[in-house]
Amino acid sequence: MPIDPDDPPIWLRKLHVSAAQLSPGDYPAIPAEGILQVCRLSDAALAITKAFRRSSHSQSCSSNQETLRLTSEPQDAFRK
Repeated sequence: MPIDPDDPPIWLRKLHVSAAQLSPGDYPAIPAEGILQVCRLSDAALAITKAFRRSSHSQSCSSNQETLRLTSEPQDAFRK
């Protein structure tokens, strides 16, 4: 389907804006550099995820221990 020059599609009207925002410096020069960047980002994301899980796990463990302590106190007081 040919494009009417008087009424181009929206994506084509904005194409020059997108093209102006692209820079060759934004992308790796060779594929190997791109793969290394992906690996580094993946390692960083994994480290952040593990740290988040550790912190949420430690917080949930401490809140679970507090809940257990609070629920066991009345039973202990009742046994005395």
